[in-house]
Amino acid sequence: MQLTILGSGTAIPVAERFPAGYLLTFDGTTALVDCGPGVLRRFAQAGGSLHELDAVLLTHYHTDHCADLAALLFALRSPQFAGRKPMHLHGAPGLVRLVETLTVAWPWLQPRGYELVLHERTPGEFALGSATVRAIAIRHTAQSLGYRVTTAAGAIAFSGDADECDELVELARGVDTFVCDAATPDEQKLDGHLTPGLAAACAARAGVRRLVPTHFYPACDGRDLLAMARARFDGTIVLAADLLQLRIGTG
Repeated sequence: MQLTILGSGTAIPVAERFPAGYLLTFDGTTALVDCGPGVLRRFAQAGGSLHELDAVLLTHYHTDHCADLAALLFALRSPQFAGRKPMHLHGAPGLVRLVETLTVAWPWLQPRGYELVLHERTPGEFALGSATVRAIAIRHTAQSLGYRVTTAAGAIAFSGDADECDELVELARGVDTFVCDAATPDEQKLDGHLTPGLAAACAARAGVRRLVPTHFYPACDGRDLLAMARARFDGTIVLAADLLQLRIGTG
């Protein structure tokens, strides 16, 4: 299983970090976790092909996590994708309304030449190719889900945007890699978000092998985020960066 960071930033535009997006590939399955503005371009830069994309899992519906959904639906109407495999979109209740509203604003997002399948997810498990995905409600918005993806090779957890909650520890318990919100330096915590130190404390409680702090606001520039995290977690820490690739587990 391989993870590629497509966007490690936020809604605030900066040159080196696109908003949230993560590419996960395993056993012939290609999926995006979040699809913020610009993520499709990063997907192409990472060598991704829309012919191969199976699914998008949205953690919540803030624009910096889902704005490229409209771009994706428009792109898939191209004749070159006619007859492609179904595209599966997963998200909390509200997904159908989001897609319907986008289609009212932009009627040309209506699927043409392929099948679009919408899955409104509540906490629980579902299959994604050979993987089992567990969705857990996370403290951020009323429609926020974290995802834990488990294959024979290992497990990875994505917090999405998150504030302190026991559900994060449950989500990440024992995973190989925990991709976790760490939006601002420790002394500048924002409501609804974690800091490197808080993400690290959660990783330590969960007993994860590797922590990948992400979703960095510009306030993080020039700060020693690694030191903040190391103070509370003695496992492997890799700061997220756009187009960074990481192998997950043994497969």
